[in-house]
Amino acid sequence: MKIGGLQKFTVTDYPGKISCIVFTIGCNFRCPFCQNSQLVTEEASQMPSEKVFEFLEKRKDQLEGVTVTGGEPLIQNGFFDFLEKVKGLGYDIKLDTNGSVPGELKRVVRKGLVDYVAMDIKAPVREYEKACGVKVNRDKIEESIDYILGMDSYEFRTTAVPTIIDEKAIDQIAKRIEGAEKFYIQQFETKNTLDKDYSDLESFPEKKLKKFKEIAERYVQSCEVRNV
Repeated sequence: MKIGGLQKFTVTDYPGKISCIVFTIGCNFRCPFCQNSQLVTEEASQMPSEKVFEFLEKRKDQLEGVTVTGGEPLIQNGFFDFLEKVKGLGYDIKLDTNGSVPGELKRVVRKGLVDYVAMDIKAPVREYEKACGVKVNRDKIEESIDYILGMDSYEFRTTAVPTIIDEKAIDQIAKRIEGAEKFYIQQFETKNTLDKDYSDLESFPEKKLKKFKEIAERYVQSCEVRNV
């Protein structure tokens, strides 16, 4: 599996758990606002998986979970085997996904290899291609949303990109995931974006993000704003 980085400690990424983050290389989307451009374009230096497992072995008494993010982890060759090895060390696993490969998502969850799923919803589903920069099978996005809504431990999240997200978009997204336990609206950060023009955009002010939160709360059980 192509691993492009390891964040050794976080108390915020995996809710309720002390964890680390493994970054995978490669993605099937080209979201212009993406900040992990080196992972997406596969320019990041590759880290041997053995080093990750050595680290996890040493930290078993200090860490509770492992977040696997990208890029898009579910398109990785060897991802299933990687998760099995992490599970064998006794860790809970959080998966970050863009929801484009629901078959693989269901496979790893049903096998008990993933305990918590975080899905990024880029935009209202009918507007996905603008947000993702590629042609998207929207039926698969819908399938992933429906499957995750039936899980016990999950979250949805949307990055508030000014050219893509507005009050109407938040209303449509939150309505689509009506009843969801957790929905996060994430502040857009302008540095290191895949499309350099997005680095010139101004992020929404806190007041606007709070308005988005108020709209989403009409539909979901809990909505929070991150990175304000």
